[in-house]
Amino acid sequence: MIRFPLQSRRGKTSTTSSKIVFLFLILIASLTMTVEKSQSQITNVLTRHNDLQRTGQYLGETSLKTSNVNQFKFGKLYTRPLDGELYTQPLYMAGVAIANKGAHNVVFLATAHNTVYAFDADSNAGANATPLWSSSLGPPVPSAVINTPNLPIEVGIIGTPVIDDKTGTLYVVSKNYFNKVQSFQLHALDIATGLERARSPITITASVPGNADGAVTRFRPEKENQRVALTLVGDNLYIGFAGHEDYSPYHGWVLAYDKNSLAQTAVHCNTAYGNAGGIWMSGDGFAVDAKNNLYYVGGNGDYDGVRNFGESVVKLTPDLKIADWFTPFDFNFLNSIDYDLSSSSAIGLPGTNLIAAGAKN
Repeated sequence: MIRFPLQSRRGKTSTTSSKIVFLFLILIASLTMTVEKSQSQITNVLTRHNDLQRTGQYLGETSLKTSNVNQFKFGKLYTRPLDGELYTQPLYMAGVAIANKGAHNVVFLATAHNTVYAFDADSNAGANATPLWSSSLGPPVPSAVINTPNLPIEVGIIGTPVIDDKTGTLYVVSKNYFNKVQSFQLHALDIATGLERARSPITITASVPGNADGAVTRFRPEKENQRVALTLVGDNLYIGFAGHEDYSPYHGWVLAYDKNSLAQTAVHCNTAYGNAGGIWMSGDGFAVDAKNNLYYVGGNGDYDGVRNFGESVVKLTPDLKIADWFTPFDFNFLNSIDYDLSSSSAIGLPGTNLIAAGAKN
């Protein structure tokens, strides 16, 4: 039986974190999950939980052993000051040629104050006492504007970025407050300098046929929270959204962008004719199978199996069409007491055709 610490769907460790929740296994269509073992993935951590199956495995580890991880030799080496809270997972890339500073092993951090940092991962002595670079991506939204206790100071970068090692680009989404208007911005940053790439940033917008705004359902930045880690599959960049504190109306959204042009290529809304269905997944990214299908877990919300897919594990094709889904038989009961899915991400179990996921119950 697989176990993991219980977390709330909004990504904060819950008051029952000392307990464990048992995962239930869901068989969705036919897929084969394999952990990629390219040299770049063995050396680097470019995405949340290390691989597109979101296993958290690091199969290339050669340095950590019982001889050097023990009470005598293992401990804190140094600290780094940041300008805001850190909800994102640190990412790591070896041998990055930093402009005018030579090659470094780099750890990348992104804060809720909308700042991305690049630090030398090995030392904070001498020239490494300061960031190799840092980039401010605009003013974050004060939490009081949204009234969001789960993000008590400000809402900026909440979802973990993703790095494209082929082009040396870090993709990240900021939530901004320009002239008292909330918006999301998609950024493509050069990992050598922290500077914006061409066409970056872009403002995130979306709409689909629905009934939330007449004949359409619009993406409302003031109602959405970008908690899900960004996912990069080939040239496709995927971004997921949920709500803040269940303040309606909000929806579960998945948006696809071309990594080169930053043009939006596809949109999926799981409750376009209803409400809620937020995609939190405790901040993890989408699981991806060998055919580049995506898997996500949606929270409580409307479900009819035709146009609304709240409270479900959903399989999407690369162009964000629904290919299959799983919905618990007691979804109405789960909705009524806020015992929704989306407490964890979908996780592909290596060497099987199984998806694992966790719920509040």
